[in-house]
Amino acid sequence: MIRTQLETPRLHLRLFTRDDVQVMYTLCSDPEVIKYADTAVKDVHEAMQRLEQGPLADYQKYGYGRFAVELKSTGKVIGFCGIKYLPEIELPEVGFRYLKEYWGRGIGTEAALACVEFARSDLKIKKLVALIMPENKASINLSLKLGMVRGPLIRIYDVDAYQYEMML
Repeated sequence: MIRTQLETPRLHLRLFTRDDVQVMYTLCSDPEVIKYADTAVKDVHEAMQRLEQGPLADYQKYGYGRFAVELKSTGKVIGFCGIKYLPEIELPEVGFRYLKEYWGRGIGTEAALACVEFARSDLKIKKLVALIMPENKASINLSLKLGMVRGPLIRIYDVDAYQYEMML
């Protein structure tokens, strides 16, 4: 059975709900947070569409998707991390995004390590990737901490990204 939540020493990872729309808005509207990711959402309505067409749809279609990441100490959702199937390349990707006040605290690594283990144990994934723009040094460093190696530079979603990858 596929777990719907994960625990780490500092974090609780759980499925998103529609009640998470405000944090999704913040994660998808801050120019610094989305610098190497999506285009910005304009309002909470658009954030709800992104939530419904992203993680909530993935849970229904694939049985898994990005987790909301909560700090255990406060219960506050501070970002997301998890495995998303990318039909464009027919591979699952580990991805993450955090509110900028939580950058540089090791939270991304802690959550991503739990998600890699989840991909291996629950999802039985054999190959996992992370698509990272060459300028995104923080995400490159995190992928290397996970044990990923840099693969080819590919064109996806109208940007060039390295396909970091690992066998599980």
